[in-house]
Amino acid sequence: MINAYFDSGVLVKNYCREAGSPEAIRLILAEAPPLPLTHFQEMEIRNALRLKFFRHEMTAQTLKGGLALLDEDIRQGRLQRPVYDPGSIFRRAEVLSRLHTPATGARTLDILHVAAALEIKAIRFISFDQRQRAMAKRAGLTIVPSTLASI
Repeated sequence: MINAYFDSGVLVKNYCREAGSPEAIRLILAEAPPLPLTHFQEMEIRNALRLKFFRHEMTAQTLKGGLALLDEDIRQGRLQRPVYDPGSIFRRAEVLSRLHTPATGARTLDILHVAAALEIKAIRFISFDQRQRAMAKRAGLTIVPSTLASI
């Protein structure tokens, strides 16, 4: 059973220090490994780190280190690819979009993450993104943290 699905925005804070990193790391450490790592999460984490380099928010060395830490977490089994059908995620995402985007303003990747969480049967959805949290809540997932006041 998969207990928690972490939004990439939370996971990336484990590979580079930014606002919210201490809270993200606390939430990550509170879950027993392995944590699920979908293709969406992995691509978004890698791209977020590369964008930080592009924006001069990190050095080449820091980028290399963050990507190496991610690779090590995958190699060591702390992050693990769950079994899922990508087509099912996209079909579920379309339903979520139709039902909830008009009320939440969720973006495509937000919806895909929520659909992936549902598809792998996660119970909790861990995110710091308001629109994504609203989408996940409407989809029946338990939202963590319960409030964003401390972030």
